[in-house]
Amino acid sequence: MTGVTAENAAPRNPRKSDTPRRTRARRADGERSRQKILDAAAEIATERGYDGTSIAEISRRCGLPASSIYWHFKDKDDLMATVIEDSFDDWNQSWDIDADGNILLELFAIAEQLIGALQEHPQFLHIGLPLALQKRSDDPRPRRMYLQMRENLTARFEKIGETHFSHVPVGRRTAIITYLIAGAEGLIIFHELDRSEGAPDIEELLQIHASSVIQMIMQEAEKWPRDGK
Repeated sequence: MTGVTAENAAPRNPRKSDTPRRTRARRADGERSRQKILDAAAEIATERGYDGTSIAEISRRCGLPASSIYWHFKDKDDLMATVIEDSFDDWNQSWDIDADGNILLELFAIAEQLIGALQEHPQFLHIGLPLALQKRSDDPRPRRMYLQMRENLTARFEKIGETHFSHVPVGRRTAIITYLIAGAEGLIIFHELDRSEGAPDIEELLQIHASSVIQMIMQEAEKWPRDGK
């Protein structure tokens, strides 16, 4: 019986065997290009706002042709909505609360988590918040995206309140959550309006805001004890 040798073996098809490798390489290149586009769009929109951001400027900043941008994203609206969504998701996933822990003992650590994560992923606020404040006939998708994420965040805080402070009246929990979110947004707006030398640092302002919210929570928890007495 004749063995298989290099001479009589079926010729290897290098194209066929290399296809998965080339596919993976193309996919990796595509992901890198997509991220470059997102980074450039976030950078420009943070500097100039939504209306001051253009596909042409994004193309110039990221070094990729406009055709590459349109290959990854339908249009500017789709691109900017993705920037906001990715930033919010990164922030929202970077902090957590132990459902079984004593939340009153962890409030300051939780606040540090929230503020630190916001420093790392601020794009959804810097881009989405100014859009949310505008009354626009076109109602761009990034604006709707921000408002939807705001609702999702409110729902997440409401769930935390229900889990850890069910003894506190719903109306009081809602008021504190509203104050927490609206106050943080107000400080972001103030920071954007006043970038003068000597203006308070946004991290310091958010820490002061967090301390006031924590004080409210502790007061309410003491006012409405779990045993109802």
